[in-house]
Amino acid sequence: MKKTNTIYIKTALALAFALTGCPVNTSAQQIAGGQITVSNTKVKKTASMVNVSMKLDLSRLEIASNEGVVLVPMLVAAGDTARMPAAEIYGRKRYIYYQRNGKTMTGNAGLVEKRNRGREQSVEYSWALPYERWMNNARLVMGEGLCGCDQTPLGGYASENVRDVNLFNPWNLQYAYIQPKPEAVKHRAEEGSARLNFVVDKYDIKPDFGRNAAELKKIRQTIDLVRNDNDVVMTGISLHGYASPDGTYRHNEQLAANRTEALRDYLQNYYSRIDNSIFSVSSTAEDWDGVRRYVENSSLAQKDALLKIIDNGSLTPDEKDRLFAARHGDIYRSIILKDIYPPLRRTDYKVTYNVRNFNLEEARRIIKERPQKLSLQEMYRVANSYEKGSNDFNQVFDVAVRMFPEDETANLNAANIALSRGDTVSAERFLAKAGNSVEALNARGILAVKKEDYKAARDFFTQAAAGKLAEAEANLKELENQGE
Repeated sequence: MKKTNTIYIKTALALAFALTGCPVNTSAQQIAGGQITVSNTKVKKTASMVNVSMKLDLSRLEIASNEGVVLVPMLVAAGDTARMPAAEIYGRKRYIYYQRNGKTMTGNAGLVEKRNRGREQSVEYSWALPYERWMNNARLVMGEGLCGCDQTPLGGYASENVRDVNLFNPWNLQYAYIQPKPEAVKHRAEEGSARLNFVVDKYDIKPDFGRNAAELKKIRQTIDLVRNDNDVVMTGISLHGYASPDGTYRHNEQLAANRTEALRDYLQNYYSRIDNSIFSVSSTAEDWDGVRRYVENSSLAQKDALLKIIDNGSLTPDEKDRLFAARHGDIYRSIILKDIYPPLRRTDYKVTYNVRNFNLEEARRIIKERPQKLSLQEMYRVANSYEKGSNDFNQVFDVAVRMFPEDETANLNAANIALSRGDTVSAERFLAKAGNSVEALNARGILAVKKEDYKAARDFFTQAAAGKLAEAEANLKELENQGE
């Protein structure tokens, strides 16, 4: 008997499967010109391996005694192919040759079977191969060939039943939220800034002068918002006045103090029923920090030179102003005096108050009206009254981090929400303020998974698991299940 050659005719016959933790069966499909039926196709991903199995019904297969059929299962994706050992079905004479010489058609057979002509016959094929990430987007394809003993190809079979499938294996990652601690007293504040107009070198309040009517109304509205709220107790009204650097420092010092006190007197007279002791005043003669911010954020050609003057600690405020005028006269007259100094003449005001605690029903209403009145713990209770992962659930944590932008717990919980949405940019920003709790380490591990940095993910999860965080332990197992 002559040695046979195998000719592979690669088909696009897709045996649909999903690389998940559970096996997926496909319906029976016909190959080899309809002579072989493939059924019970299963693909199961466990840890770092992919197990493939199927049943081949040979009952209708007709081959000559010295012929053989070769079936080569393959995982195929764009640019990648993983071939499994062939299933080789032989006629009687070809099978005898195999028994005597131990030689298969491919030299790498995973299954060799003799076709018993005229009989019902089926065989089981199974193989395990190492998992690679590209397989998530693969198809299971069967390569087919038919050969005779004279080393010539006897024919191939047409492809049928092409099916592209999504083989993505979703990650099952566990998020760890932190329940915030209660606030002993809920201290809150409403703040604003008013630019009142004064007669040159005067400090008495004229309600109808310039834009004073609108500015005074703005202050009163802030006070009334707190004063008329039955859920709160007002604890203070503080005023801090600023003058601008033009003129002498001594004069501006007096001007800032007197104008702030004048505003306090106006408000005390207007709110005669508010205890005068609740008011406090302070002032800054010249707001050089404000000057610096404006120059730093500007596109002025002389920005560096102006900043050098501002940052010179050996210069007095009056000397800095004079150097502006002497060295940069055009800018001083056209921009500094007109655009930079005027907005600095203002009064910042703050109304502080304490807020009572709320039950769940009240908190669910208030979070939509004035969320600043809630504590983080109250918001957390509201979130957990909704279905986890729902829009309402997610939105509560979005509100929480907006109300408490520097709080570690608020940032951690908001990072989890961002990660669950796939928003890695926001998650990274929140995690920068989330501290180093085991929950934060777990979230950083999830972020690393989203970025496909599995080594970093494992390090973060390992650290968090060392702190007995159950979610991190589950995520370490998930890394193993995903073959990472």
